[in-house]
Parts: sequence; structure tokens; C-alpha cells
Amino acid sequence: MDEMKPETKQQSLRERNKARIAQRIISSAAALFRTLGYEQTTMDAIAERAEVSRGTLFNYFATKQALLLPFAGELYTEKVEPEIQAYLYTSPTTLAALRTLFHSIYHHVLSQPGMEKALQEELSLALPPVKHAHYGVGFLEMLYTILQYGQQRKEIRTDIPLKNQARYLGILYIALLRTVMKHGTAEAYNAEVETLLNFLRPALMGPDQQT
Repeated sequence: MDEMKPETKQQSLRERNKARIAQRIISSAAALFRTLGYEQTTMDAIAERAEVSRGTLFNYFATKQALLLPFAGELYTEKVEPEIQAYLYTSPTTLAALRTLFHSIYHHVLSQPGMEKALQEELSLALPPVKHAHYGVGFLEMLYTILQYGQQRKEIRTDIPLKNQARYLGILYIALLRTVMKHGTAEAYNAEVETLLNFLRPALMGPDQQT
């Protein structure tokens, strides 16, 4: 087996170090957001907790707001995913499971101070690739799980692959967020969720289930 070239080893080590520093900063920011609150947390406090210089911190994250999206990912994993997994055991309809997922995201993630502004800037860019439609690594996977559950209940069409349906639904949810972030209220969000679910009802059922 060929040995890794010294310059490649050095580059790999440098990348791993950068990843560790970035994760340390993200974890430190999340801990402070939880204990002090977003508004009370300063970049100096984050740098001190992460044991990096202020300059290093700004090299990784230009603003405190940029640290909100990784924090959103942690909240999604810790709060939303377990809540929805438990809810599925109560045998809801597929649309009820999707509604609960979207409401859980709002309650645990979108309602966090500063999150609205962070998402406004993120969603002002071109439609993000699928990997960004998540609040953590599991959003699309959760959509897939719910749709798979729906197929077992014979509520979801089988003529389109589930991974495609999950991706389409994820993109529609991103579009929903783009719209609702202009209003920034729970009422506007809930209204958009119901509109989306009404649109999805015939689309997800397919021709076989509608007959």
C-alpha cells in the first residue's frame, strides 16, 4: 500500500484541526445560547469558552448570527427528532405526523431569538441544496421516515420513489419558510403549514389512493 505523501498528511492534519476548532466554537456558542440566551452572549464570551483568540473566532464565523444555524441543528436533533419518533408510535395519519413535525420545528427551533433573521439571510440566497433543508442532519431522513410510515398505512403513493418524494417535500418546506419569514408570526407559519398540507394531500396520495 502506498504511503501518504508528507504534504498530504500535513494537509489532512490541518483540515482535522480546523474541523475540531470549528466544532469547539459551535459547541461553546450553543452552550452559551442555552445558558445566557442569544442576545446576552457575546463573541468574546464564545472565544473565551472555546479557548480561541477573537481573531480565530472571526476567521471561522464572521458574526454571532452565523452560529445560530449550527445551533438550530443541535436543537433539531435533541428536541424535534425524539418528539416525532415518539409521536409516530401513537399511529397518527401521515398528514398529522407532518403537521406535528412542522409545528415541532417552529416551537423548538424557529422561535429561538435571532433565528428568524438568520434564516432570512440564509433563505435570501438561491434555493439551497438538499443538505441545507434540515436544521440538523436528519430533516430529510425524518420526512422519508414519515412517508415510509404513510406507505405502510396505504396513505402515500408508491409510483414515485420515497427519496424523491422526501426531497420534493423538503424543497416545498424551504419555500414555505421563505414566505413565512417575511411575516414572522406563529399564526402566519401555521397558516402556511395548513396550506402546504392541503396541497400535499392529493399529491402524496396518488391516483390509486384517491379512487
